[in-house]
Amino acid sequence: MKIILLSLLVMLSACSGKDKEIRIQGETMGTYYKITTYGSESPDELKKEVDEFLKLFNNIFSTYIPGSEIFKINTSKFRKVKLSNSMRKLIEQSLEISRKSQGYFDITVAPLVNLWGFGPDGKKKKPTDEEIQETKKSVGFHHIDFQDKFIVKKVPGLKLDMSAVAKGFGVDELVKYLEYQGYSNLLVEIGGEVRTRGSKPENKPWRVGIEGPGKDLATSLSKVVTLTNMSMATSGSYRNYLKYGDEIFNHTIDPKTGKPVNHKTISVSVISEFCADADAWATALMSMGHEKGLDVANKLGLIAYFQIKEDDKVEVLTSNAFEKYK
Repeated sequence: MKIILLSLLVMLSACSGKDKEIRIQGETMGTYYKITTYGSESPDELKKEVDEFLKLFNNIFSTYIPGSEIFKINTSKFRKVKLSNSMRKLIEQSLEISRKSQGYFDITVAPLVNLWGFGPDGKKKKPTDEEIQETKKSVGFHHIDFQDKFIVKKVPGLKLDMSAVAKGFGVDELVKYLEYQGYSNLLVEIGGEVRTRGSKPENKPWRVGIEGPGKDLATSLSKVVTLTNMSMATSGSYRNYLKYGDEIFNHTIDPKTGKPVNHKTISVSVISEFCADADAWATALMSMGHEKGLDVANKLGLIAYFQIKEDDKVEVLTSNAFEKYK
């Protein structure tokens, strides 16, 4: 598949007026998207263009679409599979964060995700320790290599799961798309992952909320931050979980243990320039938990916001770099 997202953009006339607010929303990647920007184009026309763009994006990265590029990679009987430029770019970006996070972020975790019932092929049952250990043989970012325009899967059964980075990458690519059309002031969100450019009218900054758990694990507002040409993504355990018997397991899988994380950290939000980076790091730090995660965040200068549940109370801890957002 020779798909380069930016090469698929249809040339449109640039927006001339910047005084009319445009708000659109829709569905993508199994969740929602929202865009706020300013221009002269009709919301219906812009939504049509965005929906077409996101359809192309999903046909690359969605594991739930038979025939998508990632679906072909995961189901191919060959160890070498040709990559589009967009897929190669995101895999390389992901591998870099895997190395920096000491493997707590790993896009090869798909077999474990499925084993625990969270993936597209998952069966809703608690796996045995033997099943976990056997499945772990197919997991590990170091099992990925490249040869020319091909990905090389160095172990059988290796599969990719981009769900912890694809939404953020989708936000980044959508921002590029909109800027290409002439929109310079905008807020783009896909399923809670956000990126801003420019400002609102009268140079008012974009303000974005960080969710937290309220009563019965419903969502509430934990904090509001100002984002100027920055992104924010959140990984949380309190909304996506499965229950086997009396045990509750959240969807964040620790690639090292092969099991859902089991610690007091229930949410991590990361602010970064690029949304894909924020998305991946939020997952990595969530997998680590706040004790190790805070240490890593401080060493790397990451802007991170941790929410920790102690009995019925939620405590907030932040990295040193988050100070300017308090």
